[in-house]
Amino acid sequence: MSRPQLKPGPLPKSCLTCRQRRKKCDLTRPCCERCLRGGFKCLGYTNHELRGGAHQEEPATPIPSQSRPVPSTVLASRSRSNPVGFNPEQSLTVSQNCQHPNHTCAGGCLAPSTFKSLHPVLTHWVNDGERSFEAALDAQACKSPSNGMIHIMCASIPPSVDATKIIEERRVINTIYEYQMQRVTYWFTVPPVSVRDSMINRLQNSKTTIWAIYLGTNLFRELGEDPRGAGVVRCINWIDKLEQRFSSYFHNSSTLNDAADCLLAELELAFLRFATINIVSGYAMIQKALPKFLFLVAADPSLYVEHPSGNLVVSLPRVLGASQYELKRFIIYDIATALVLGTPPLVEYGCDCECNPASHGLEWIHGVPVALVETISQVNSWRAGSRVAPLDDWRNLERRVLAWEPQPVVVEGDEIGTESVARLAVQEGWRHVALIYIYMGMSGASSHDSRVQTSIRQIVQLGETVANLPIGVHMFVHCVMVGLGARYEKHRSLVWKRLLSFKGTHIWFFQGREFCPVLDHLWHGVGAGGAPVTWDDYVRSRCTVLPV
Repeated sequence: MSRPQLKPGPLPKSCLTCRQRRKKCDLTRPCCERCLRGGFKCLGYTNHELRGGAHQEEPATPIPSQSRPVPSTVLASRSRSNPVGFNPEQSLTVSQNCQHPNHTCAGGCLAPSTFKSLHPVLTHWVNDGERSFEAALDAQACKSPSNGMIHIMCASIPPSVDATKIIEERRVINTIYEYQMQRVTYWFTVPPVSVRDSMINRLQNSKTTIWAIYLGTNLFRELGEDPRGAGVVRCINWIDKLEQRFSSYFHNSSTLNDAADCLLAELELAFLRFATINIVSGYAMIQKALPKFLFLVAADPSLYVEHPSGNLVVSLPRVLGASQYELKRFIIYDIATALVLGTPPLVEYGCDCECNPASHGLEWIHGVPVALVETISQVNSWRAGSRVAPLDDWRNLERRVLAWEPQPVVVEGDEIGTESVARLAVQEGWRHVALIYIYMGMSGASSHDSRVQTSIRQIVQLGETVANLPIGVHMFVHCVMVGLGARYEKHRSLVWKRLLSFKGTHIWFFQGREFCPVLDHLWHGVGAGGAPVTWDDYVRSRCTVLPV
């Protein structure tokens, strides 16, 4: 007697990750936002979508049919792996009539829920005939198991649907999504919806940024597989080629739109240089981007003010409150490099008004509170020679930092727990970074000053809270500060170990291993045996070991 054939029960709707964690999934496509907020890699909904066409939940997915196979040329295009054919002079073009966005945006950050709105734009880009760049960098991406499934599904698409367009569109969307997955784990927090939406507006008219993101995606993928492999070297070589091409756009056009696009793309390339080559290479990229930054600021009189000395300076509060993301990102890089390298900032900033304490639109990436960004910038300016109030007395800055109170970072749907505590620890750590910089970099105190040692102990304790969490990458500058003021071997050993952990994809901006020789030179030189050191001693060690 044959057994009756049982009908399958209802399909689970949750993503694989939420099912494994036994959490309630928010069902966001193509990736669950709850997973992103929690720092987990969403495994998607693939397993139950493949069980039958009747259960497809996205109406945009074509219904299988046996009408027409995909041309062999389409399938072959996915397996191209020779990068020799890529010529950036021929394959990369920029629209001359793009609209400049009026919203804050974030380089490379796209929430899964916003991907659908990108479909028409991305389809237009890949249909412009600019596929050779993808062919040059996508040798590894074509090996993904999901790509084979895409071809199987598209092999029987009705004749009315352009199979080539679907495959190419899906590939670009997957690339951007992969970039987000590579970096979002190490961001301070998930970006707000308003920032995600503005990024869509930004990408719609910035091919240069998309190419930089595409390069970053492949580069971080290669770093994850083999940090010393040929794929990493190949991607690094493309950084120089794209940089040359982006610069030519600005010189050939010099419009505000093109300057903004090129600046944003060059800052993305600078980050890739920081992450894969060294801080000196990235710093050189920031220097090359300076003319575009000044070009954009000069076009808006509200962004600069007259200094008491008669010079025009960039208004830090106004730029941080402006809508142009590329300007704010440049400032953060300029301030951060001046801090850790001990160099004068590339731009002279003025603080003619109070910064908005809420947020400057970048805190969700790097975690530095806006009030402390302003203070660190002011110490940079003092060290560069400015003595305008409140820089005439370091106690003014000290009082402001001591009075500052952390602003809780509210994430939609976030649960109070380890992540919230970790974010507060990073913010409080920045307070002590600013205090050490004021004491050692401005007032002339040595590392043996009791106030410096108190802040060092506080940072060490706060660092233990985030040591084993992805958000721990935001303690990079904290580690450098502890290292230059550390008197005891236990603190120096801890700093050395932590700095070596900042590598590959696990970075804030800069690689930690570059600063180990700098601190080693300081510890075995002026600071030998736990002797007191000054900020100028640190700068001299940096100049000796890591010249720029």
